[in-house]
Amino acid sequence: MAKEPQKKPRWYKLVAQAYKATAPDDKWLLPLMILIPVAVIGLSVLVALLVSDSTIVLVYSVLFGVLAAALAAMYTLTRRFEKNAFQRMEGQMGASISIAQSIRRGWKFEDDPVSIDPRGKSLVFQGIGKGGVVLLAEGGNAANKQVTAVKRRINKLVPGVPVHVISIGAGEGQVSLKNLTKAIRKHKKALTKDQREQVSARLRAIGGQKLPVPKGVDPMRARPDRKAMRGR
Repeated sequence: MAKEPQKKPRWYKLVAQAYKATAPDDKWLLPLMILIPVAVIGLSVLVALLVSDSTIVLVYSVLFGVLAAALAAMYTLTRRFEKNAFQRMEGQMGASISIAQSIRRGWKFEDDPVSIDPRGKSLVFQGIGKGGVVLLAEGGNAANKQVTAVKRRINKLVPGVPVHVISIGAGEGQVSLKNLTKAIRKHKKALTKDQREQVSARLRAIGGQKLPVPKGVDPMRARPDRKAMRGR
């Protein structure tokens, strides 16, 4: 018997989930979600009263203010939710791949890292897209040797393809999680769709480094829930 397709949750349930996930760690969320809509509606009414004494104008202004207030509240919740989610993800091994995979067009990142430090201190993820190959290095300086080895391998297998390294972190020369998508997308187009598929097939066919994962360390399980990040 075929399984019934899962129904997508209603939008108000997603809003409730986002609020419940954010409110415990954000004391300003509730006050902002109250004050901002009130301010928007109040401003809309004030403008209507200053412009005209017509009741119709006032009614339309109130309706417009209510819609604008709802959008402002949703925008506030979304931004605070994202900020809170990024803060919770900072420092977690494997967090960068969740952000990178949120890019829907032009880039593809594999779930599994191409290199893992045997002691679990660093790992490197690989993505292929319009700008070439991107390596996401987590672990700071501990990942330098891994990055060098992975770059050497890529340059040997697909010579001429640009390889960009993004070091994840808050230090100098590093990219924070909230700026990661921007850092990936900024690379100029270097590969067509067909070329990306050829590079991906070549690297996948040869395979990556097979480094042992230390007992008790599973970088994949350290990643945050991507569905929760998207409010699903």
